[in-house]
Amino acid sequence: MFESSLLNKARTTIPLIVLILLTSVFWSTSSGDPQIQQTQPGALLRHGPGNYYPLLKMLDYQARVIIKDSTHGWLNIDVLDDGSGWISCNALISEDTQSMPTQRQYQAGTNKPAMGVDRAVVGAMIKGLTQRLGVDAEVATPYEPLPGVDEASVTAFRSGFNPVDVGKPLTAVATGRNLSSRYLSLSPVLAAQQVAAWGGRNISVEPYCNQVLLWIADRAGAANITARVYVAMRGGNEFCLPGGIIVIGGDLLAIVEDEAELAGILGHELAHAVFQHGECALEKQSWRIGVSETFAELDAETGGYYDKEIAELEEFSAGVILMMERKHSLDIEFTADSAATIWLARAGYDPEGLLSFLKRLRKGFGEGLTGHGGINLTWLNSRDELDMRIERLEKQVNKLKRRVKITERYKLRFKQRIG
Repeated sequence: MFESSLLNKARTTIPLIVLILLTSVFWSTSSGDPQIQQTQPGALLRHGPGNYYPLLKMLDYQARVIIKDSTHGWLNIDVLDDGSGWISCNALISEDTQSMPTQRQYQAGTNKPAMGVDRAVVGAMIKGLTQRLGVDAEVATPYEPLPGVDEASVTAFRSGFNPVDVGKPLTAVATGRNLSSRYLSLSPVLAAQQVAAWGGRNISVEPYCNQVLLWIADRAGAANITARVYVAMRGGNEFCLPGGIIVIGGDLLAIVEDEAELAGILGHELAHAVFQHGECALEKQSWRIGVSETFAELDAETGGYYDKEIAELEEFSAGVILMMERKHSLDIEFTADSAATIWLARAGYDPEGLLSFLKRLRKGFGEGLTGHGGINLTWLNSRDELDMRIERLEKQVNKLKRRVKITERYKLRFKQRIG
C-alpha cells in the first residue's frame, strides 16, 4: 500500500518537475541577453534599409551589435554604447568572412580603421573650392542625402523591372576588406574638384543618373559602397573615386543612347569601386593620402575662403585624379566589363547595354579613338584592346540574353530624362 501511494505521487510529481524545468529553460532563453554579433571591417551604418540612405558612420572593426529587425537584406541594429541604424546583412562577421585585416588598413596596434578628414572640414574645403573657382561644384558627402532620391522616388523608379538572379553578385572579393574612412572624406572633395574643371554640375540629370546607379548597386549586392554619381556640364571621360563616387562628363553622356547603356557604363565604374581598383592604385604610390593634418587648421564652422589650403588641395587632388584617369590594365577592364554586364541582367536591363555603347565608340571614333564631337578617348588603351573587350562581352551577352526578360519601360524614360 505504501509503495503504491509512493508510486502514484511519483507519477504526478515527475511530470510537474519536467514541466517546471522546461519552463525555466524557456524563460531563461527568451528573457536572456540578445545574441551579440560583430561587424566586418568597413561596415557602414546608414539611416535606413537601403543603399540610397545617407551614412551615419563607419563602424569599428568587430563592433558589437544586436539585431532588432531585418528587411530585404538589411539589418536594423543597436551598436553597443554607440547608437543604432541599419547595416547590410553581409556586414557581419560569419564563418566565411573571418579574415583579419592587414596592418596597413588599420592604425598600428588597434582594430580601428585609419581616420579620415572630419566631415565638417570636408564641407569647408568643398565650399572653398566653389568660391575660388566660381562654378557650381558643391557635392554632397556620403553623410548627406542625395537630392531627388528618397524612398518614394526609388520605389517608383524600380517598379516594372524584371530582375533575375543570373550569375553571382561578384562582391565576395570585397567582403571582409576595409574601406578606409579617409576615402569617404576625400572622394567628395576630389569629385568637386573635377566637376569644377569640367564646367560645374548638371543638376537636372543627376537624380536620374543616381537612380540608375543605385539600382545597379542594389542588384550587385554592393551595400557597403557609397555609390553616387555627379554629372559635369562638359568632359569626355568618367571615372570612379575610391569608395564609389563617380564623375561623368556631359560630352560622354551625350553619346549614350538609352538607360541600359547608361547603367552599363555606371556599372563598369561601380565595379572598380567594388573590387577596390582605385584604392590599390593609390596605395602603390610613394606618397600617401595623409591630409588629416594638412587641413586640420581649417575652421569647420565658417567654411570660409582659404587661399593656402585650397591651393594645396588643388595640387593634391590633381595628382589623385590623374591616378584615377590613368588606363587600367586589360585584366581589370575585363573584370569591370563582366561584372557590369551580369549586374545589368540581374537588374532587368538588356545585358547588351555596355556592349552596344563600346561598339558605337569603336564605330564612331575610328582607328585613332579620336574625333566624334571633339572628344578624345585617350582613356581607352588601344583599338586592339577595345576589340578584345567587345569580343569577350559578345560571348557573355549571348549566354545572358536567353535568361533575361527585358522591359521596354526604361527606354522611354531615358528619352524623357536625358533627351
